[in-house]
Amino acid sequence: MGDIYTKVLIASANSIFRNGIEKILSKRSDFNSLSIHKVTQLEDLKKKYSKVKPNVLIIDFDDENINGKQFLDSFFDEKRDTQLLLVSLQEGGNVVFYKRQVFSTDQALEWLRIPWNENQLLDNLFGD
Repeated sequence: MGDIYTKVLIASANSIFRNGIEKILSKRSDFNSLSIHKVTQLEDLKKKYSKVKPNVLIIDFDDENINGKQFLDSFFDEKRDTQLLLVSLQEGGNVVFYKRQVFSTDQALEWLRIPWNENQLLDNLFGD
């Protein structure tokens, strides 16, 4: 029986963004159980999203090469159980999470550090 990985897809044309997110993820206690994929273009994002079926999708929402708004139209049409984190490098302050919750950058960083099987969709952070 093979190893079980949490598949993470990071979408940004900005290498500093992609590598920065991966560096944050590397601090997680379950980093070795993450399968991290990166894309730089909208077409690659669509293909990789369909092929990999990530558990977690992190998008640089302002990246013109990714066109987050266009991708989100198709993302929300699908009923896939993927956690989504939208990050804006142009607008400071908040990060948008898939459950349509808005939270601070510090809370987003904490979410990136907690193993997803432990945070139960942010319940530990917000006490839903």
